[in-house]
Amino acid sequence: MNETNTQKLYEAFPRLYRGRNLPPSESSMSWGFECGDGWFDLIWNLSKAIEDNAKGEGLTPGSANWPEATQVKNKFGSLRFHFRNNTDATRALREDALEASTHISDGTGPPSPKD
Repeated sequence: MNETNTQKLYEAFPRLYRGRNLPPSESSMSWGFECGDGWFDLIWNLSKAIEDNAKGEGLTPGSANWPEATQVKNKFGSLRFHFRNNTDATRALREDALEASTHISDGTGPPSPKD
């Protein structure tokens, strides 16, 4: 993912992507988003949904139980989003995003609507 989109995600969701400054032995987020810009909207929406879910469960961004992304990448043409402090609800959100990613090019984004 390009630097502009990477920074947008880091700035909007700093606690979710807090591992970006850790060494690779502690978080693969130190390598950034290992996918193309075509998935930016998908990752943005998933990130927002995960954080909204955490807030809905009464967590605060500074809490030790706040979700933390540890790796975001393309593997076999689908999104892999690994994180700590997940719940059944956030796992379901991740699975929905994985399914959606199989219909979206990580390089070019979703297909254009048919006329």
